Amino acid sequence: MKSSTRHKLFGLFSVSLALFLLGPLRQLVAFALDRSGTIDSSHILLVPFITAALLFFNRRRVFSDLQVSAVPAAIVWVAGAAFYYAGRTYSQGLAQSDYMALMAGAVITFWLGGFLLFYGTTAFKAGLFPLLFLSLAVPIPADLFHGVARWLQYGSAEMVSAIFTLTRTPAFRDGFVFLLPGLTIEVAEECSGIRSTLGIFIVTLLAGHLLLRSKWKKTALLLAVIPISLFKNAVRIATLSLLAIHWDKGFITGRLHHEGGIVFMMIGLGLIYPLLAVLVKSEGKLLVSGVRS
Repeated sequence: MKSSTRHKLFGLFSVSLALFLLGPLRQLVAFALDRSGTIDSSHILLVPFITAALLFFNRRRVFSDLQVSAVPAAIVWVAGAAFYYAGRTYSQGLAQSDYMALMAGAVITFWLGGFLLFYGTTAFKAGLFPLLFLSLAVPIPADLFHGVARWLQYGSAEMVSAIFTLTRTPAFRDGFVFLLPGLTIEVAEECSGIRSTLGIFIVTLLAGHLLLRSKWKKTALLLAVIPISLFKNAVRIATLSLLAIHWDKGFITGRLHHEGGIVFMMIGLGLIYPLLAVLVKSEGKLLVSGVRS
């Protein structure tokens, strides 16, 4: 079968799948665009486009050896059917994010099964990163989201306490609550920074994949996201608090508080960059050394 024919058949399969699961897909888009909930999933809409771009730019390597893998495709479709059945059967007793996680998982799993069927296991392995990257389009289940947010909330509170100590700001702490001169703040779950942390994680994951070869260096880069995210979030909280104490209490409820997340996210990415640059440079040296030897 010619590759052009495979592409057309896979395109037809993808369109048919989208029409069959149009309801869940529309719900997923609405869920991603909804900013009123506690779980921000706006990144979901970007993930398929990033996957498509990665597959396109690596199309020669990914689609160099095409086969038909019916059995692996069938196995994956069974998993997709299980997700779909669970979502439809237990939807009434599930949180919205849990239901959407099951339905998004079903859509993605069905699509991956189609990829296996029309392109084969060799192409699947060659495109493993962009294909698995699609899993980021699955909404985070509620319990997991709140569990991670709670952990980030605690870590941020610890770093905020350290910053107040370093800046010699009088502060009495009771759990997540800080009593400051003329001001009381609470590092609530909404202040955990989980949304910007997820954004930094996705950007760092892509940067590591595109710029690094060593698996342990990619892992080290991703692990660095945790302390850097905690630090940038603590800086945000402490900065707003200090501005409110020494300048204007409106900073606590102003635009910098509600819309300044992107600013501090960029600070976090700025802190990631030096580590990434060092890792990239070290791989260049190792490559040169290997060629000379």
